[in-house]
Amino acid sequence: MVKVSVIVPVYNAERYLSECIESIASQSLDDIEIICVDDGSTDSSPDILRQYADKDSRIKILSQKNSGAGASRNLGLEHVTGEYVYFADSDDYLDLNALEELYGVACEKSTDFVMLKVKNFYEKTGEVIDDDYYSMPHLKECVGSNVFSYSDVSKMALELCVCPPGCFFKKEFVNDIRFPEGLLFEDNVFFTNALFKADRICFHDQFLYNRRRWSDSTTGQLSVRSLDTIEISNLLLDLCNEYGHPNHKKELYYRIFNNIYNIFKKANPSQKDEFFNKIKHDYLKSKPKWESDEYFKNELNPKYKHIFNCALKSKNAQRFEKCVYNYNNKSRLKRLRDKLL
Repeated sequence: MVKVSVIVPVYNAERYLSECIESIASQSLDDIEIICVDDGSTDSSPDILRQYADKDSRIKILSQKNSGAGASRNLGLEHVTGEYVYFADSDDYLDLNALEELYGVACEKSTDFVMLKVKNFYEKTGEVIDDDYYSMPHLKECVGSNVFSYSDVSKMALELCVCPPGCFFKKEFVNDIRFPEGLLFEDNVFFTNALFKADRICFHDQFLYNRRRWSDSTTGQLSVRSLDTIEISNLLLDLCNEYGHPNHKKELYYRIFNNIYNIFKKANPSQKDEFFNKIKHDYLKSKPKWESDEYFKNELNPKYKHIFNCALKSKNAQRFEKCVYNYNNKSRLKRLRDKLL
């Protein structure tokens, strides 16, 4: 058994793939395997992978039709032979001592997984981005270098950094955990499942992974796939029920209704009917599940329930937006009257 299996999803990554693979193959820890999953690339990525595999027997290439990062990581997990598992992205790179350092911490503290800091930088300038989400000072303040579990960080559990390269997992621990496929934000489900399940987690206060960002990136642009938040939040609600953590339902329903409506509001007018149809479809599909949930029935913010009801009864985006607007306007007027009295 090798010490660490590194899984790298690859899709049209020819520009940065060599830098990524070399940063893994050149690790100070030599006893590793590198599982590259070609996710239906149409550029030269498969050729680049073959060139590296021909020179390094530790590199394995798997191929599939384009199915997304979640499916790629799941396929990689099926072929892992290592004691520990690490996920890297094909346009990023690792510090050369990263795997040795993480392996040492994981073995020393007998962890289910180790969390590490992720350094973000702009591709064009090399400027490092100061981002508390990825450096997690709040987690460091809470747990320091001590081994912890969900109960120690329950209040911040859904605020922790969700980034597959930000965790180093024991293979045995993730045998029954997988990424949902065909959805954006799929790593939220994998990470939360791991967090709820783990008995021993450690925060390693070091930047060992370098994540490339583009100042003109299109990742922030809205598409109907942004609405995958609904299904992802549903899966997180399932985990809350499975592990007995109902305290997170308030935040999850906030994402399902408040955040989703804000996405709809920000959409280009030409997109709104498409967005509305997707929202209504997902709300209708989830209606039986939500209406059987005690929190939804008895504690849900009335505003969110109104957004839900407006979506179900409206025939198009214009009526949906007007329905929610009327409710919000009445609420504002009521608050003003209450202040004057």
